[in-house]
Amino acid sequence: MTVKLFVLGLPGSGKSTVAREIEDYIGKKGVGLRRINDYIILEQMFHDDAKCEQFRPAENGGFDILDLTVFDTALKMLEKVTKQYILPAIPEGMILIEFARNDYRKAFQQFSNEFLQDSYFLYLDTWLEICKQRIRNRITNPNNPDDYNVSEYIFEAYYNKDNGKDLYDILEGGYQIDKQLVKIIDNNSSLGVVLQKIAPFIDAIIASELARRGTSAHPMKQFARIQ
Repeated sequence: MTVKLFVLGLPGSGKSTVAREIEDYIGKKGVGLRRINDYIILEQMFHDDAKCEQFRPAENGGFDILDLTVFDTALKMLEKVTKQYILPAIPEGMILIEFARNDYRKAFQQFSNEFLQDSYFLYLDTWLEICKQRIRNRITNPNNPDDYNVSEYIFEAYYNKDNGKDLYDILEGGYQIDKQLVKIIDNNSSLGVVLQKIAPFIDAIIASELARRGTSAHPMKQFARIQ
């Protein structure tokens, strides 16, 4: 079975940065990883919206979402895309699923219950102004392909609230997902500090999957690299 890890948080909270570090961390130990980001889905929907009925172009190659229901549509599509990599024929490994929403209770309702089960969840708790500043910095000095622009408009129209701190209750109360499968981390400081908190969580995921498989072999030798 492929391990699913949801990486959540506001735009600019550091999801992609942390995802790259996780990829490097487990890759060095022989674990395969596939990253799936719903921004790619939203971007394709933007390009397909020739009449600009749901989207409009924004500065620095970005886009604004005018019809907020597309956030829900994108998550339904995200599940379909992810399931392509968790078929029995696909080698085992880890899939990182990145997305940002202002209401995770509503966001998880877009997924099937089956999709959320046996998953892990990492939420990066980051102050709104720090998120905005990080986005300004990465647009001025882009270093990675996923240094996307997120406009002030969408922050005001959509990301003006965030209930990520309630993930424990949302997942346990709505989906009977154990709190041990959820990690909320303060990401207002340096990357090094954050990774010190994330690494034990990743190791715990590997150990948990080993226990579920009923083996005591070295955890990193139990996963095949995803091509």
